[in-house]
Amino acid sequence: MPGPDKSGKSSASSTGMPFIISSSIEKTDPATRKLIRSYARRGKTRKGVRPAVDQRPASRTTTVIRGRSEPLKLEEVVEVYTPLIPGRIGLNLYFVNFSDDVEPLTLFNMAKVTTVSRKVTFPLRAAVSFEGDNEGWNSPFGRDAVALHIMAFAVQGFIDRVLRRQENLNPVAILHLQKGLRLLRERLLGNDETKISDSTMSVVLKLASVAQFDGDYETSKKHMEGLRKMVDLRGGLDVFEGTPLLLEMLRCDLGVALLNGSRPIFFIQPSEPMPEYPEKLMPAVIGGTSAQDDMKLVRITDDELATAWAVLRRFCLFVDLGTQTQRTIRSDIIYETMTAVTYRLLHMSFSSGSIDEAVRQGLLAFCYHIFLQWQDIKPLYCDLATAYRCWILNLKSPDVVSSQLMLWLLMIGAVSIFNISDELWLRKHIEEHVGRCQIKIWREMQDVLRSFMWIAVLDEQPGRDVYNSLFK
Repeated sequence: MPGPDKSGKSSASSTGMPFIISSSIEKTDPATRKLIRSYARRGKTRKGVRPAVDQRPASRTTTVIRGRSEPLKLEEVVEVYTPLIPGRIGLNLYFVNFSDDVEPLTLFNMAKVTTVSRKVTFPLRAAVSFEGDNEGWNSPFGRDAVALHIMAFAVQGFIDRVLRRQENLNPVAILHLQKGLRLLRERLLGNDETKISDSTMSVVLKLASVAQFDGDYETSKKHMEGLRKMVDLRGGLDVFEGTPLLLEMLRCDLGVALLNGSRPIFFIQPSEPMPEYPEKLMPAVIGGTSAQDDMKLVRITDDELATAWAVLRRFCLFVDLGTQTQRTIRSDIIYETMTAVTYRLLHMSFSSGSIDEAVRQGLLAFCYHIFLQWQDIKPLYCDLATAYRCWILNLKSPDVVSSQLMLWLLMIGAVSIFNISDELWLRKHIEEHVGRCQIKIWREMQDVLRSFMWIAVLDEQPGRDVYNSLFK
């Protein structure tokens, strides 16, 4: 630091801002006072300089469009999180007994991470819909000791495995799991109404969701079967109509059924009729011109499957139109389409090697991709991937499926359930059918995919990455 001269002025270089020190009781000399006033006026007298960021408040619609134009980057989410690991307290860390009063730091992390985690766990809704999401601290996780510990465990698992790509869980998260499970067991052995309360059901649902993400589909299914009993004791699904709890139960049920290759636990009883298709997505006339064109394109023979195809394709067009015109999509349309289409597909069955079974498999993978898949995260080893691979490799008559439709089926598998770098068979099949379709650039590939069904806001970048990995 330059030292002052006798007059109190610094000897700073001419290129930097002067550093003025006054250590005497005498007034500063006129030249120094003039210098000080000149720098004080600089910020006020500069003309023609605008702030780097427009300070005018954006409207609600503008905010929504800006928010959904850029996908959430997982590495940026880590910055809002503070690690839970405390200082080393010896070899007996696992014997520490947590109190029910969770530390403020843990609560802070939960509040921050749960907000962004919803965007990761349901990227389609985050991209095309806007609703005030008040599930955070108004949920049972903010008031129930059992739910609080299980939520702390789930949030830490999300951070470690999704954001930081770590194999092992934080020891503190394991402590929360142990405490939460002990409290849950005590509650379920009791006789009060809390054993089937919304809070307890939310805890069981969270455990099922975590097990599903870890690839432990059998454990996840057992949790869902327990949840099914709770729903029956409460009076059935109608009791939960319109609640976030119902929507998440159905999402987890569908995810377990798809990935585990098992039957869902909901909508299998006579008292639970299949959810209705959204009215605005139903073709005006199933046998109309547009519907007939679609059926010629894919050669579907089953009427129920044809309706499911038509509804899901109209949903994709509806989403793309909303994205292009900067209009948001109501969440109820997303959920109604998810449940109506996916549950029906799970209950359908066609002969192996038929065109209808090919389309059903493709639609199931596509439904998993747009409704259930976490952002850019491929599932661990699962029956859905095994069945999909076996169906394609064992197709006895490839001519029954056109090269265009086969290319769509292969690309849906590549963006949803397979890592293209690990699947040599998938790379060879895509290259083969790209050649048959005489595709030379990504735009031509995109046209083929859109002729069936494709959601650009979700699929544009992953699809382009798959194409570039093979042809560039």
